[in-house]
Formats: sequence, C-alpha cells, structure tokens
Amino acid sequence: MPATPTDILMAEHRIIEKVIAAMRRFADALSSGQDVDRPALAGMVPFMRQFADAHHHGKEEHRLFPVLVACGLPAENGPVQVMCSEHEIGRQLVGDLAAAIDAYGPGAPEDARRTLAEALLAIADFYSQHIWKEDNVLFPMAGRVLDPDSVAGVLAAFSEVTMPEDQRQAFISYADGL
Repeated sequence: MPATPTDILMAEHRIIEKVIAAMRRFADALSSGQDVDRPALAGMVPFMRQFADAHHHGKEEHRLFPVLVACGLPAENGPVQVMCSEHEIGRQLVGDLAAAIDAYGPGAPEDARRTLAEALLAIADFYSQHIWKEDNVLFPMAGRVLDPDSVAGVLAAFSEVTMPEDQRQAFISYADGL
C-alpha cells in the first residue's frame, strides 16, 4: 500500500488515465467512421461517476483538501479551490458524455457520432490537464505542508470514502481491459 495520501491518489490517477487513453482511441475511431466497443463505451460513465468522482474526488474533496487548508493552504484563490472547481467541470463533462452515449446508437445520425467523439475528447483533454496539475503542483505542496500526524489522519479518513474492494477491483479490471 502506498505510504501517503498523495501516493494513493496518484496511483488512482494512473487507473483513470487508462480510461482517458481509451476515450482518445474511441474518439479517433468515431472520427474516422469506425464503430467502437459499445459495452466498453457504456462503462465509461459509471467509471467516471463512481470511481473517478465519488471514490477518487471524494477522497480529495472531503478528506485531503480540508486538511491541506487546516495546514495553511488557502481555501479560496488557490490550488484547492481550483481543483474543486475543476471537479465540478469534470462532472458536467461526464454528464455531456452520458447524453452523447445515449444519443449514439444503431442508425444514429452522423452528428451523434461527432458529438460523442467531441465529448470523449473533451473529457480526455480536461482530465489529462487536471491530473497533471494535481500530480505536479498540488500534491508536491501537500507533501510540504502535511506533517506525519496529518498524513496518518488523512490515510485513516480515506477508508471512510473508499468504495467496497470488490467494486474497486471491478473498476480497475475495466480500466485494465480497455
């Protein structure tokens, strides 16, 4: 098990990045007129809502970020606020993806294919940048401000947000299989 909260979150980023890579491949295929694996496509929204948002962002927003603020990072006009705002944007983009997937089906008009490709790329581009900011800006800051007691407290608090292990493993298997 990783030693710090940010180690855990960065390991989860690597899992999310597998789905993001598949989103790019699916968008490329759709843009070139090819069909995509519909069950894999259908799994992207639950993955993003349950694993990336409820599980992963839940740990950040409800457990790590409040401790970072208590340790001196600003609650407003700083990286914590930016990340929370970006999580909201991510939720909106996943909602757009859900609608685009619903509109894309056998016999769907060409604009449904294009809309789906655009929704997939929007999420992939957005999350790639978001993950980079967390891994390279916010998490190094966290490493500087969190003392050992804070690290231990956040690690313990993560267990309150973590999804059941079988569900977590199912999402990891889904990402690995894309």
